[in-house]
Amino acid sequence: MLFQTKAFPSTIIATTSLVRFSQILPWILPLLLFSSRAVADFTVLIIGLIFILKSSVERDWAWLQQPWFKASLLFWVYLLTVNATLSVQPLNSFIYSLFFIRWPLFAAAIAFWLLNNTQQQRQFLIVLIAVITFIVFDTWWQYFFDKDLFGHLKVSAERLTGPFTKPIPGIMLLRVLFIALFAGLLFARLSAPFRWVLFTMIALSLGLMTLFITGERMALLLCLSGALVIVVGLWFEYAKLRVIIAVSILLSVALLLLTIFLAPEMANRSIYSLLFKLQNFTDSDYGKVFSAAWQAWQQNFVFGSGFHTYKTVCEQLGLLAGKGMSCTHPHNLYLQIGAETGVVGLILFTYLILNIYHAALQPLIKARAWYVSALAFVVLSVCFWPLIGGISVLNNWVAAFVWLGVGWVIAISLKYSSGQYKANI
Repeated sequence: MLFQTKAFPSTIIATTSLVRFSQILPWILPLLLFSSRAVADFTVLIIGLIFILKSSVERDWAWLQQPWFKASLLFWVYLLTVNATLSVQPLNSFIYSLFFIRWPLFAAAIAFWLLNNTQQQRQFLIVLIAVITFIVFDTWWQYFFDKDLFGHLKVSAERLTGPFTKPIPGIMLLRVLFIALFAGLLFARLSAPFRWVLFTMIALSLGLMTLFITGERMALLLCLSGALVIVVGLWFEYAKLRVIIAVSILLSVALLLLTIFLAPEMANRSIYSLLFKLQNFTDSDYGKVFSAAWQAWQQNFVFGSGFHTYKTVCEQLGLLAGKGMSCTHPHNLYLQIGAETGVVGLILFTYLILNIYHAALQPLIKARAWYVSALAFVVLSVCFWPLIGGISVLNNWVAAFVWLGVGWVIAISLKYSSGQYKANI
């Protein structure tokens, strides 16, 4: 044709590069995220920027119409305008607020691009399961021999680091363990009901025992809660295998009890001390930290003290002075958001989380995929459940895995809503 339109060379090069990038990244993404905080944060940022470039080149901005992403933009605009303006440290809050959007953008890139087809999801899971296996092995090695394979020493007899420099193997495993259980959906060798049930019960048992020996109480409690939801999902999904499920539960409980019996020091740290804290919560360290966060929130209940200012406000008010504790973070996501962004920010953030749950679960429930629904619910809930006491999911290493989980479950749900998984798997 005389007037045939030709693609610009730069557009062709950009498209080719994006395709190659999307082919390689699923294989290396787990390694990048686990490498270090700096590498993980840089990876999240770069993926988000490249995803915007891809959307621009392909003129595909459909992901911007997702209600959950619109909700994240609403929360982001509030942080940049009202919250940052009224902050006790306006510039500091504005800078941290500016970079908040990298997290939902990363989740959108995972859901709509990098892990949005079965092949990419399988590639990602192969490497993720390999990384999880290594962390579990290395943590147990440190438990028995005091040093891990890299020479990292135990923090104490009751706290392990595994391959990390800090005692965080439990919380890191918690964020990805339930993602790994989707292997039964994606791999034909595990997709048979009996094999999927067996794989799930073995993975949960090994995960619970590993979290138990790390000494990370909250991670263990969350993993146990998630495991109970998973078992309920299995029970409803595979009615014909309930005898096998019941036997598997009994064996898993017996194995966990044996581990507890053989490790009394760990039992004291991971179980008995946790029960004692819950019984005496007000006077416990968690109770004191929560109380300090609530007091900080009262300084500006409506709009908060400013994003990423909790530590400064807590120290200025001396909320933990004389209690032998430092003002790091409130160990509770919603108290921190309340203290830093006020009740307005908390409402907007809660609206964002509810939209994420809806986007992830509605297609699965509609398809009556009960077990996959349970998995998706747990992946989100170990990160966003209101009673969770843990590290913030807005500005640190853990956040990369939290928003990875968001992107993952939305990617799975998109396939169910389009009917592709029903047809292809």
